[in-house]
Amino acid sequence: MKTDQASASNIKQFFPWVLLFRTFSLAFDTSKLLLAALGILATALGWWVLSLIFGFGYEDAPPQWVKSHYEKSANPWGEFKRDRESWNLMHQAARIGVGAQTVEIEDIAESEAEFQSIKESQLTREDLTGPKAKALEEKGWTKNKLARAHSLLGKVKPSGELTTWPWFEERGPNPYLLATGQSGIPWQAGRFLDWVIIQQSPVLIEPLVKVLRPMLFVLHPEATFTQRIYFLLTLVWVLGVWSYFGGAIARIVVVQIARNENIGAAGGLRFAKNNFSNLVCAPLFCPIIALFLLVVIMFFSLFGMIPIVGDILVSGLFWGVFVILGLVMALVLVGIFAWPMMVATVSSEGLDSWESFSRGIQYMYTRAWSYISYNLLAIGYGIVAVFFIGFMSSFGVYLAKWSAANTPFIQSSNRSPEYLFVFAPTSFGWRELLLQGVKVDGENLVVGGKVDAKVYQKYLGLSPESFSEKDSLRWWNLAGAGLTALWLGGLFLLVIGFGYSFFWTAFTLIFLLLRKDLDNNEINELHLEEEEEESQYSPVLEQPQAAPGPATRSLPLIDPSVGAPPEEKKD
Repeated sequence: MKTDQASASNIKQFFPWVLLFRTFSLAFDTSKLLLAALGILATALGWWVLSLIFGFGYEDAPPQWVKSHYEKSANPWGEFKRDRESWNLMHQAARIGVGAQTVEIEDIAESEAEFQSIKESQLTREDLTGPKAKALEEKGWTKNKLARAHSLLGKVKPSGELTTWPWFEERGPNPYLLATGQSGIPWQAGRFLDWVIIQQSPVLIEPLVKVLRPMLFVLHPEATFTQRIYFLLTLVWVLGVWSYFGGAIARIVVVQIARNENIGAAGGLRFAKNNFSNLVCAPLFCPIIALFLLVVIMFFSLFGMIPIVGDILVSGLFWGVFVILGLVMALVLVGIFAWPMMVATVSSEGLDSWESFSRGIQYMYTRAWSYISYNLLAIGYGIVAVFFIGFMSSFGVYLAKWSAANTPFIQSSNRSPEYLFVFAPTSFGWRELLLQGVKVDGENLVVGGKVDAKVYQKYLGLSPESFSEKDSLRWWNLAGAGLTALWLGGLFLLVIGFGYSFFWTAFTLIFLLLRKDLDNNEINELHLEEEEEESQYSPVLEQPQAAPGPATRSLPLIDPSVGAPPEEKKD
């Protein structure tokens, strides 16, 4: 036994990255899944409230070109385009407006002349690539511009990226349908890598994606000042929520690694509450420093507006200083990728917010290749783990429906249970999976792996125009489906919560590996707070009393019994 443990210890010494293969077993924990589900709900709720506040006052449709509305402007078309782009951006973020919005010629035309040339020609989208398009080429439309207009016109605009509830976010095809060959993607030739990069990887690093999305909106060139305030608040909210819940998950992980004990969700939340300011403020230094440098550049740029003096002394002579400040901003903003390690620093060492921020930035930049390689290994392993959890959960739900559907006489009595899933989550294709085989007036509800919108409305039967006496659901059917949706919704939160749990567990382990590499600290070093020392982590042996002095936080401690092989008995 001692030889086996020594061999395992040698393997970890020479190949420390094998620690990352504990991520699945650590992440698949009820406490962490519950914390992840709570964080997902808190993020969605906060973003929804902000969208209601900042989306108030927008029209139901994007601005239309009416020259008389902009006749007082020095650049009427330019002001119209700014209004249009501003509305589109808010629609993309907060889903303002009524119904799905499609790309129109006002979104593509770059000048009033281009807009009028399309309107006067009365050409359809199909005409833009046909013989009739020659008339537009004579008016300045290039072939590339016509091809772009043809590809975009009528396309549904992206919407609700900051307001979509977690049950309805796009996360790719259903894992069960993929594994059973019922969905062609990604098993089609050349599509597997696209599926991994575009669909599976974002699911695994979804907490980071949730942070980057509002940041990109803040930096969007067409965003207004009010919109930037909105996007900045969504960024602060998601950083705060996931620093708190991520800190709780990370604390559970480091205690499991160092002490081989599980403090549970309550213990993790207790630690996160006690260290709330440090957990939340550490990543906020990234946008705060960037905003400070932005103000500095804007202040000195005011002097650049002075004719001659501004051109030569400010904008010309000192432009290199602006470039240096911009590079510092870039380094700080890219440092947001170290945000999970800042949280892990607080959870494992109990440092304050500035020290945790500095430590995270230092680890990422000074050990960049190690950081990248650890992340790639964790992502590769995580893709398999997340797919497995997605497959098992989908398979389990499908088997429950399949078993109920095979109850004797249930088909002849027209009580097949598929109707219970009309409100099932659409994310990961759960609704499509569970509604397979449903027919409404002879039409399939699921066609080509997608729910037919018209048949779906007829199946619900909520409007007299689309009601079917034979196949539309009644109110009691919809009530049962609503109650079923509550069960499915809760289960689904735990399923996607595994990806969040895996994310925070993996980053915590990556932090411990980088800390050992840089600071030569053992993996099982753990900071204990005073109340923890007095309760569940108090040592068995009585310790000598220290001389009275000012109260300080405890130093990082190591449990010598964890990971150490038992000593042999001497004869």
